Amino acid sequence: MEAIMKFIAAIFLTMILILTCGCKDEKETDGVLKFQTVNPITSGNKSGMKLMNVFNNPPLVGDTTITEMTSLKLAIGDVWVSQGEVIAGEPDNLQWVKLTSVTNTTLKLFENHTFSPVSLPAGTYKSIKINFRNIFYRHVVLVSDPTIVYELLETMGSSFDPCDENDASWAKTNYFSTAGNHNLDTNGLFVLASAGEKIAGFTIEPGKTALVSWRLGAGVTEPCINYLIDVNGNREWDCGIDYLEEECPPQMQYMWDFVIDYE
Repeated sequence: MEAIMKFIAAIFLTMILILTCGCKDEKETDGVLKFQTVNPITSGNKSGMKLMNVFNNPPLVGDTTITEMTSLKLAIGDVWVSQGEVIAGEPDNLQWVKLTSVTNTTLKLFENHTFSPVSLPAGTYKSIKINFRNIFYRHVVLVSDPTIVYELLETMGSSFDPCDENDASWAKTNYFSTAGNHNLDTNGLFVLASAGEKIAGFTIEPGKTALVSWRLGAGVTEPCINYLIDVNGNREWDCGIDYLEEECPPQMQYMWDFVIDYE
């Protein structure tokens, strides 16, 4: 009987050691990714602007209304990362890891989108995939009176495309890599859309945290001037009829960029 009890005790101790070693190995092979949106034009990462559910634009001030763009109100649906690299002319055969647990459909100011930290296997990640709803609102303020705010309904396509505020469709998915921002063509192959909107890649190390900051305006703090052209003269912004002309500071060359830090 004593021998049997010793044998059982030995098996029990071995199982504890196996479980303990297994947990230790898992922790040592994973790191953490924190992904965040940043709008350098606002003070800090998050906007203090209170958004109403129903927003009524004030009247335009003339045939041309001169404004400054402060942000974009859009819906960032999901975000994925991959250790593979998006390459023009190749299909999307990459293995993607989803950072979002629920697909977001709510329009928010760019800087007010938030993402929970995610545990990822250690390695070098070279690509990010992001999708948006087709409609968005450009946020601008009147240059002569910055307290006056406009929400300008637009689509992710041409500024002359007709708009529907109830449009629930999705725009083409954006694929960012070391070569720039890509879309998929009708044949399912990557096509380069903007060479400057790139990510240099980031490394996940065991037990450490990588911080990826996705910046509106590629980090430029001076806003673009937006001239709102009232085509039909009704002093209202009519998406698909009216249009805008943009004058950006010379240092603003790209829509987005990514900054990598480690904690």
